[in-house]
Amino acid sequence: MRKRFCLNSATIRKTPLEEQIWLASEAGFPRVGLWFDDIEAATSRGVSLDEIAGWVKRAKLKVEELCFLGGWQSVEEGQFPLVLQRTRHLCRVSRALDCDIVVAVPPLNPGSLAGAPACLREVCRAAAEFSVQIALEFPGTAAEVKDLATAWQVVSLAGCENAGLVLDSFHFFLGGSRIDDLAGIPGEKIFLVHLSDAMDVPLEKLRRPHDFRTFPGEGTLEYGPLLRALQDIGYQGAFSLEIWNQRLNETDPAEVARKGFESLLGLEQLVSSPATTK
Repeated sequence: MRKRFCLNSATIRKTPLEEQIWLASEAGFPRVGLWFDDIEAATSRGVSLDEIAGWVKRAKLKVEELCFLGGWQSVEEGQFPLVLQRTRHLCRVSRALDCDIVVAVPPLNPGSLAGAPACLREVCRAAAEFSVQIALEFPGTAAEVKDLATAWQVVSLAGCENAGLVLDSFHFFLGGSRIDDLAGIPGEKIFLVHLSDAMDVPLEKLRRPHDFRTFPGEGTLEYGPLLRALQDIGYQGAFSLEIWNQRLNETDPAEVARKGFESLLGLEQLVSSPATTK
């Protein structure tokens, strides 16, 4: 399992891009997830994509995911060409970094759910030009695409081979998804799993997800059933640590990365231990 560990750089977001990459490697992660705006900030300073790819190569990492594509679901029809233009730009960057997955997120406010599959289909067709997969995440705070069943319906209706899902453990439980919902989804259509835990606070506070996430195993989420259900459907992708927490930004990022890797190591035994539920 540890060969599939990934550090999503949101966990150490205030750290410069080059340092994010090296800290992930030094902590033991074989994979890293990068954010497009961090890459754009670096290139605006004159850093080339080839240089960034060189940082990744020297750190002996694989870029697992590029975050993120938004604004694709509820955009006005006349503006949709701009969505496809941005999609292609993200995919060019992704391809330059030898990354296969671009994460897409739905709007948090009500959008056009009925038109979402058609929009996703066009986005995926654009991404296919670069051999890139589009992974739809379902935030538990979203108005419409907030659970596994709804997100899977959108992906299924889009009908694209390169369309799949991101399952975020925090949002999975926050949005009301059920373990049983996984049984009807092919493992290969889950492209990525994000991992973070939820602090023991009232639900309304958890809806402020940048404040109350923590390391897996330190909170209230039951990881055993979720990880074993993923194993049962044949999930083979990465497990990406993504902890949005303002307080972690004030902590030594090297320590955050190290502790994050250790927290994922603690999850390995849950997969093979049927009696354990957390």
